[in-house]
Amino acid sequence: MSNSLALLATVFVSCLSSAAVLGYLARRKVAGLRRWLAAHCLFATASGVLFVVHARPSATVMLASCMLVLAGALLMLQGCRAFVGEPPYRTGEHLALGMFACALVYWTWVSPTISARAAAMSFALAYARIAVGWTIWRARVRGRPQYGHWLVLCAALVGGIVYLARGVLNAFFADPSMEWPKHIAPDFAFLGVSILSLPILSIGLVMLANDRLMQQVEHLATFDDLTGALVRRAFMTRGATLSHTARAAHTELCVAIIDIDDFKTINDRHGHAAGDRVLADFGAEVHRHMRAGDVFGRLGGEEFAILFPHTSMAEAAQRVGSMLAAVSCPPPGANGKLAYAFSAGISECAQAESLSDALAAADATLYRAKRAGKCRIELARTERVRHAANDIARSVY
Repeated sequence: MSNSLALLATVFVSCLSSAAVLGYLARRKVAGLRRWLAAHCLFATASGVLFVVHARPSATVMLASCMLVLAGALLMLQGCRAFVGEPPYRTGEHLALGMFACALVYWTWVSPTISARAAAMSFALAYARIAVGWTIWRARVRGRPQYGHWLVLCAALVGGIVYLARGVLNAFFADPSMEWPKHIAPDFAFLGVSILSLPILSIGLVMLANDRLMQQVEHLATFDDLTGALVRRAFMTRGATLSHTARAAHTELCVAIIDIDDFKTINDRHGHAAGDRVLADFGAEVHRHMRAGDVFGRLGGEEFAILFPHTSMAEAAQRVGSMLAAVSCPPPGANGKLAYAFSAGISECAQAESLSDALAAADATLYRAKRAGKCRIELARTERVRHAANDIARSVY
């Protein structure tokens, strides 16, 4: 097997393997992954066709293979942009792709010149590779594994620089009469290095896709998908840390337990879809009223908890009262938004032995609010502040 055939076989097997892995991951919702899959399928098709007709490919086959490679490079770049949350399309790139396509047609059918065609392909692929590396690199997130970002960056830069050097070589130093598949030694070396960097780039993209799936799994394990609140386990972990810090520093930390009133009636009267909308709306309202540092969690069903660091019970009652006003009195033009209410109990964590004790006190206070008529905010221990909070609740309902 010649060196050219070995390179084509390497590209074909690598792209087919990467496509198989990406195809398995494609059923998951990872932005850009389907474009990466399509790009590798195009690369595998182009290399496979050239491998089969390697000895004497027709002009049509060569042109089609070049077009497939260019389209694959553009899809890979667009997939990277979609992956990092950027608009995938660039008008200038599509115009440049059209110009390159016209140039390839000219140097394949009108005035066949292998060196000119190789130069055009090399410059286009150099741009695509470097753009891929830069797009992925600047989107890395602190605190997340970055090995995949490094791998993509290094493979993309190596491939891009080598493609650029190959383009210069073919544009200014190659023999225009060179025929396929003959190469001068430097040209073949550049081509080999750039092609062999593709499997490494593919591995890096697969690693990034896998890390994104892990992020999604971690997010689902930490946050409630409907309300955006922390799940109970994550809330208790975060709350225990805040509670310990507040007791050690002798600072205020209040916890409010909130239960949506008559939620079963909402489900029975309007349907479970309406109940889900109420929960989602409540989560959105809480997030709108939260400050940086507040912690919002879903304890289960329609019961929630909010931690208010550096906040007195009176201030916490005012904030919860603002939330109660927002949900019980929807503004005009709210598109049929259901009005609902909740009851809340608030306690001071720093005065409790642990977060569990503070939650138990807030829970007992919550049920006192339920027994007193619902749509109320009750505070533990401080009667004067409790009455002030109830005045807030009554004034907004």
